[in-house]
Amino acid sequence: MLSFLVKSPQRTRVAHLNKIAFDDGRSSIEFKAPRDQYLVINRLPPAPLEEVAYDKRGKEIPSPPNCALNPPLHWHSRQDEFFHVLEGKAAFYLEDQKHIATAGGVVGIPGGAYHTFRNANPKDELVVEFVLEPRHKERDEEFFRNTQTYRDDCRKAGIPRNLCQVLMFNYQANVVLALPGPRFIAKPLGLMLNFFGAWAGRLLFGFKYSYPEYFDRQRPSSRP
Repeated sequence: MLSFLVKSPQRTRVAHLNKIAFDDGRSSIEFKAPRDQYLVINRLPPAPLEEVAYDKRGKEIPSPPNCALNPPLHWHSRQDEFFHVLEGKAAFYLEDQKHIATAGGVVGIPGGAYHTFRNANPKDELVVEFVLEPRHKERDEEFFRNTQTYRDDCRKAGIPRNLCQVLMFNYQANVVLALPGPRFIAKPLGLMLNFFGAWAGRLLFGFKYSYPEYFDRQRPSSRP
């Protein structure tokens, strides 16, 4: 095992919390009641003043993340995703199109579609709730608790996230990074990257798919 070659942050104990603050309080996630239509509420800070970014070809792309809750461009191999904007203005990047949604708007993301989202307002926070369908509530909650708290712990420790650890979290939740190139090549490569990255993370570096500091499987839900 080569665990001595990797740096891991000190893990913040948040498994007992239904609402978790990140980015020194600038963002947060809150897990909803099991019977609720949606799984989680995300609160994101105002967008950077230069929210719009472009690639080398002049194509508009998502701005760099400015908080723990800004996901990279990705896709879900087995689930659709639905977002409901509660407050503010969101920019959804779906395949090659940008869609703006304001309070009350609902955006559906079909399984397999490249997507991400950002706060599109430089003055106000964005509050959005979402759920993945079909529902695997415990697994999805486990994924968000692990991946987002790990990202924030790495930020606090001043170390980069380990790609193999990220891929382990993704592999468990059928989340795949959106690789560049033709989709008929990029998508199989993304699935292979998940598989081999998770294998290397577990067997070579001693990472885990989940950590008790982040998610407690034995904890009964305190949400009504």
